Parts: sequence; C-alpha cells; structure tokens
Amino acid sequence: TRILRDMHDGVGAHISAAIRQLQSGQTSNDLVLLTLRDSLDQLKLSIDAMNLAPGDITALLANVRYRLGSRFSAMHLELQWAVEELPTLAYLDAAAMRQLQFIVFEALSNLMQHARATTLRLKAAVEPSAGDPDLSEVCVRISVNGVGFEVRGAGRRGLATMGERARAIGARLAISSQPGATVVELRFPLYAPTEVPAKR
Repeated sequence: TRILRDMHDGVGAHISAAIRQLQSGQTSNDLVLLTLRDSLDQLKLSIDAMNLAPGDITALLANVRYRLGSRFSAMHLELQWAVEELPTLAYLDAAAMRQLQFIVFEALSNLMQHARATTLRLKAAVEPSAGDPDLSEVCVRISVNGVGFEVRGAGRRGLATMGERARAIGARLAISSQPGATVVELRFPLYAPTEVPAKR
C-alpha cells in the first residue's frame, strides 16, 4: 500500500504534469522530456526505497546521487559532493525514509528545472543545533547557483508539501533563495524527542 501511494504521489503526479503540458500546446519537447525523466527516476527511487536501511541517510543520499548522476552530467551541472558518514537515526523507519527520499528528490528536481544552475553542492554533516549549541543534529544541505526565486507566494504548493513531509518525520526544513544562491536545508535531531539524553 505504501509503495502504491508513493507511486501515485510521485510517478503519477509527474505523468499527469506531462499530460497537461502536452495538452496545453504551449510547452517545449525538452520540458515534457524532463518531466517524464522525473517520473522514471521517481519510479526507480521508489523501488530502491524498499531496500533502504532505516535511518541510514548517507546511503539514501548516495543512492539519489547514483540515480541522478547521469542527468547532472547531461545538464552540465557540476556536483560537489560533501557527504560525511552520518550516524544512523534509529527513529527514521522505512516510511520516514521514503518521505525523506521524496523531499530530496523534489528539491533536486525543482532546482534542475528552474534554477538554471551550473553548480550543485550536496552536503551532509553533524552540526551544532541551531536552537541549542550544546546539542548536535544532522544537517542535509542542497545548494545551487543560478537564478533565485520568491520562496513565499502563489504557486508554491510543492514547497508546502515538502514542509509537511519534513514535519511528519521530525525534521526542520528551511529554504532560502536569491540570485546566485538557493539553499534547501533539512535538519534532524540525533534522537527522537522521547530519546533525548538528559544533560549532565
């Protein structure tokens, strides 16, 4: 059931978008092709998600890199890989990992389509918490150069959906954009709220 839901939300949405693009008669073949490639990549990632180890964000990001690497190259988009070996977040179960995969893919897909970027940097590391420097958290940061966009405003339903998914898995999502720098950042606590060790 979860896999079918993922296919409906991901693959189905992209195929529906391609149909609308063709019916409008006002889109280019390149744009329709990009949408269909998104659909195929989303299908492959949905299948890959079945074998993801719970809480292994490093493996999830490596898998996305493997699936999208050829598209980065075809778009002459330089990938700067700065992903450290991250601790396993035990509270991210299989369903949460699929949500995270969807967020990362959606962010990358949107940036590839709209940013007109030449450089994409994917960084993941353990950093001090923004809310409490005595605590640490996992930070996943996707950044590109290229044109910016207005984060808040009409037509940003996709961004709102990413935020809802992030909250559902206990992550904080922040998106900022200006000409030359667009950043999508996800932050995860090292422990589920009920597991946070007491300070000494």
